[in-house]
Amino acid sequence: MIRAMLALSAMTLLACNGCNNGGNAPPPGPSGGMPMPPGAETVVHAEDDGRAFDVARGSMVTFKLTAASGTGYSWAPGPQGIDPNVLAAQGGPTSEPSGPEPGAPRMDVLHFMANNPGTAMVEMDLRRPFGTAPPGRVVHFTVNVH
Repeated sequence: MIRAMLALSAMTLLACNGCNNGGNAPPPGPSGGMPMPPGAETVVHAEDDGRAFDVARGSMVTFKLTAASGTGYSWAPGPQGIDPNVLAAQGGPTSEPSGPEPGAPRMDVLHFMANNPGTAMVEMDLRRPFGTAPPGRVVHFTVNVH
């Protein structure tokens, strides 16, 4: 009898475990999950190269890409650009230091608003703004706006 009660109690706890999240859905994430809610921010890094992200219309998509300070290289959208009907740039690129040390890597930051449903194929190039040399690095992302 005690074993049956313990088993029933354990099953009840396991069954109700999903109820302990205050009724909230699990946090949204990259493609394969739910889109980020409007007003939320999705942060994309160079290490996410090749990944797809699902976001809701009205949410912010921020690219934070590491670059070496003092090299003249910075991150910018590739030559094909980014479809402004799907992702609209919010201001120009900015930089954030990654640490207090002189010469520490920096983060190039680009903000975009998810404007309309659709898919944006995003290419970001690490290049110098002068000359014709090919980019030092190229990363690709897919952003699906729902």
